[in-house]
Amino acid sequence: MSETKEWASMKVCALHAGRGTMLEYLHIILWFILIETLGFITIPLTKSAGNRLADGGYSVARVSGIILVTYFSWIFSYIMGFSLTAVLTAFLFLCLISIILYRKKRFFPDRKILIMNELVFLSGFFFFLIVRMYLPEIYRHEKFMDFAFLNAVIRTTSFPPPDPWFAGGLMDFYYYFGYLSVAVFGKLSAVNPSILFNLAVALTFALSLNAFFGLGYNLTHGKIKYGALTAVFGTLLGNLQGLIEFVSRYICHEQVSGEYYWSSSRVIPFTINEFPYFSFIHGDLHSHMLAIPFQLLVLSFLLNMYFRKNENSIFENRLAFLIFSISLGFLFPFNSWDFPVYFSLTFLVIFSFYCGNYIQNRNLFVSFTKFFSSIIIISIFSFLPYLPFYLDFNPPAAEGFDFVLPEFRTEVDKFLILFGLFLFLVFSFLITRLDSRRKTGFFVPLTGVSALLSKAWAVPLLIILFPLLTLSLFLFLKDIPKRSAAGFASLLTAAAAFIALLCELIFLDDPISGEYARMNTVFKFYMHLWIFLSIAASYSYYELNFRYMNKSENRKLLKEAVKIMWAALLVLLAISCAVFPAVSTFTRIEDMNATPSLDGMEYMKELDRGDYNAIRWIQENIEGSPVILEASRYDSSYSYTCRVSANTGLPAVIGWAGHERFWGRDRAEVRERIEDVSLIYSTGSEEKALELMNKYNVSYVYAGRLERQIYHVRPKKFENETYFEPVYEGSVTIYKLKKDP
Repeated sequence: MSETKEWASMKVCALHAGRGTMLEYLHIILWFILIETLGFITIPLTKSAGNRLADGGYSVARVSGIILVTYFSWIFSYIMGFSLTAVLTAFLFLCLISIILYRKKRFFPDRKILIMNELVFLSGFFFFLIVRMYLPEIYRHEKFMDFAFLNAVIRTTSFPPPDPWFAGGLMDFYYYFGYLSVAVFGKLSAVNPSILFNLAVALTFALSLNAFFGLGYNLTHGKIKYGALTAVFGTLLGNLQGLIEFVSRYICHEQVSGEYYWSSSRVIPFTINEFPYFSFIHGDLHSHMLAIPFQLLVLSFLLNMYFRKNENSIFENRLAFLIFSISLGFLFPFNSWDFPVYFSLTFLVIFSFYCGNYIQNRNLFVSFTKFFSSIIIISIFSFLPYLPFYLDFNPPAAEGFDFVLPEFRTEVDKFLILFGLFLFLVFSFLITRLDSRRKTGFFVPLTGVSALLSKAWAVPLLIILFPLLTLSLFLFLKDIPKRSAAGFASLLTAAAAFIALLCELIFLDDPISGEYARMNTVFKFYMHLWIFLSIAASYSYYELNFRYMNKSENRKLLKEAVKIMWAALLVLLAISCAVFPAVSTFTRIEDMNATPSLDGMEYMKELDRGDYNAIRWIQENIEGSPVILEASRYDSSYSYTCRVSANTGLPAVIGWAGHERFWGRDRAEVRERIEDVSLIYSTGSEEKALELMNKYNVSYVYAGRLERQIYHVRPKKFENETYFEPVYEGSVTIYKLKKDP
């Protein structure tokens, strides 16, 4: 039976007037309760892997719970299909494990730790939930891509999920666990995906804020204000470009293209330089943003491992080993760029543990054997649990690595704009850790050598990175016998310097070429730089304040004038970096000028009410992943095209063509699909249309205003009731193919 335009509109409005108010709020509350519950459920598990931390790992307990529920749901889906049953089974399975562990150990955090972390998480969540209410649109940039992937994962019953923009294809080219981690709690709570999208952004912000806080708190052995400082540095601050852009636009009134916030992510020419707050305020639900708290979880567990002393094993017990291995392995299917970085950090932390073990016991063979066996077993157990993913994973082939040409290397001023505040604090800390003799006999010649190498090799950043790497690596190695927080901060600094240096020398040779060839390499790895340097910088401030700013030692260690100048410069840098979050939040909200809502599809009511009603009908009435025909063009990327597949997850014959080509689809096939879609809509031959629809296994044809604008649509062929049934009619008509001809 078909529906008239009036009846369809009335039905959709009735559904969402009743369901989108009180019932939707109840679903959101249920979603929030599930997230909150995870923090308590996983306490016994995170305590096992974080027993040397001041907070017992509670700051990352929710993140650990999300990993485990997501992982178990994924595993159970191979037995019972990806469904509410599989996700609920996974959640209850985690509850059972935690109850058993709690009955054995009966551990629960101190009230102070519990309240403190709850306040940090809740304040972060509700702050950014309000921000998202004023920036709700799932539209523009790459939000359609993210929403298409999220919807495809929610709809799928098996993995890999169908590619929503290439009917018959699979998402075997992409690391989809980020969307899966969002989808599992959407399934449990039945939150509408267009609301779930915005909840996920707010949740990721809050989890990141809490995890940064925990790292600062644990590095300083329970100092709350330094936990707060780390949270601010890591999550809230921007770079110095925010101040430069503010002066250009609002003080000098220069003509600047684009939105205010955009230039802070494009400081280095032909690259992307995102940092956490930019990613959050930008609002694309990309894997690199979703992965931030999961990276911080692994860092927290590595810090716990680094703090272990006078022990025979790097892990407290088998449970701690399993939790760490699953968490580390989770990074690859979540955001593959993160895994090699954190595996390398794991290697160095284990190396430091067994070096310290050798210094204590003087048994080289035993320490060497335990070191390599630990590396091998972690490698195996971070890989094996995700074997089904690796067996299916078929990413677009990269052609190895290539060298960065001198003219595309980063200039010093651009790097200082990005990381000036952090570098100021980290260098201050590293230099003060050297004694007076070494400061003049080691650091000064090192700076001179760095300047010469920078000039000779045409790598401008060497003048910063070589001293940074050398000093931090020296202090890390020196700290191995006692393995203090200062040594861990030095390790993070050395890792950041090494990654930055690599980005100046080589890049992954992906499908992007020309001036932008190293764009993705810098884009992905500079997020690690921000995370590592923000943590190291906040700890550096703690050390400097603790060691050199107290009154009794001021005159001996730091002249008063130098101290005042140093403090003034620090305050100036901090205020400059605080400009971006304040101004970008305000201007983003002002520019969007949206009615407050958490529903990311609300904008469509004004843009195309017919599309809104039809897509809502699809969401309510079509189950599974049948193929739908909708408009697409060769230049469809970053446009309103493919709005049906993006907002429903139903596979389209072809979606954003440029993206599909980048993901490795054959260019000729992409072009053929675009031409076939055009022919189906515009041909007057019913036989030809049916032939092409069967070629792509099309079940539904969507004919809206956009289709009529792009093609000369001939609807008469769809009126043959032998093959087609108009299941929805209005300004949009949706036809269902009744049977194969």
